[in-house]
Amino acid sequence: MKIFYLTSVLGDSGGSEIYTRDLINELIKRGHKVMVCTPNHYSIKRAKMVYLPKAGHHAFWKFEAPFSYRKALKAAREFKPDIIQSHSNSMMGFIGHVLKRKLKVPHVLLIELLSSKNANLHTRFIHVTERVFLPRLNYNRVVVWTEQMKQKFLLPWGIEEKRIEVMPAAINLDNYPLNVSGDEIKKKYGKHLITSIKTLWGTNVKGLKPIVKAMKIVGKKHPKYKYVIFGGGTEMLELKEFVKKLGLKKNVIVAGPIKPEDCKKVWAATEIAPHGYVYEFSTSISLLEYLAMGKACVVNDIGNVRSFVGDAALVVKSNTEKAMAKGIIKLIEDRGLRKRLGKKARERVEKIYSIKASVDRLEKIYEEELKK
Repeated sequence: MKIFYLTSVLGDSGGSEIYTRDLINELIKRGHKVMVCTPNHYSIKRAKMVYLPKAGHHAFWKFEAPFSYRKALKAAREFKPDIIQSHSNSMMGFIGHVLKRKLKVPHVLLIELLSSKNANLHTRFIHVTERVFLPRLNYNRVVVWTEQMKQKFLLPWGIEEKRIEVMPAAINLDNYPLNVSGDEIKKKYGKHLITSIKTLWGTNVKGLKPIVKAMKIVGKKHPKYKYVIFGGGTEMLELKEFVKKLGLKKNVIVAGPIKPEDCKKVWAATEIAPHGYVYEFSTSISLLEYLAMGKACVVNDIGNVRSFVGDAALVVKSNTEKAMAKGIIKLIEDRGLRKRLGKKARERVEKIYSIKASVDRLEKIYEEELKK
């Protein structure tokens, strides 16, 4: 099968980027021919790459992409795809909409995130564009990560139920081996580590701040535990200042950017992984990664969190520092619970959130549309 894959997210760091990379690689592994059209200058082996023009901050690339639809159309005409797959948002969906009309081939649109709780102007604007464009775009199927997204947004927006597919996000378990040593990280930062790996911008940083505050409570009871935040981004310095202002420099460390190959060492060194969200949670690749590595996670209860983690993580009622601190302390003091959660976490990812299962589902959708 020949697949023309449109995406505004692709790479080795960042949840959406990793998810897209692994999805495309699995399609290629199965023998599909893939042409990737993206503003991200990242290359995938054995895929034909088409790079759309980009300017300014990466947050704007998805909005710039539709203006380059002619370049995408030219490449698609030469490639002669069986399927158009657009990924991430309605801006890429618009290009897929044009290509479907011009090439007369099926178009599948994958939407990663829909949230009515948005902490900044950027995410609010994205939500408005999705609400305006999704009911109007020409696609055969629209794929979303959760049933909640379908019920709360797509159906009320007037999208036909028969066109909607719910397919959980996923990761490639081959990238998350359980036999990695974390000794190097422990030697550098301490024996008892609580960690996060996040791109430090926007909603991610807002979600991390209550965890940082929680460490003031945790540190008083368990001073040997340190919280280390790995990742770079536009708001890294702001987060460092936040830690300094709270007087937490001794037990909260903003470690800065991390190489993708070093993430395994961090996961291996981690005892507890807290996750805080301010948007209406649908899926978090960062959370999936810690679950895949068999780590005990504490997650604030927002959106689809409870159904996503099941009984494989500790869910706290809100994203306040007191609730988060209580959850972290519970896991510090109950080693048996940490071990049980870690085992369930890995099993849950293997059963529900593997990239192979997602591509099985995508292939089925493609085949059904091609038969029509």
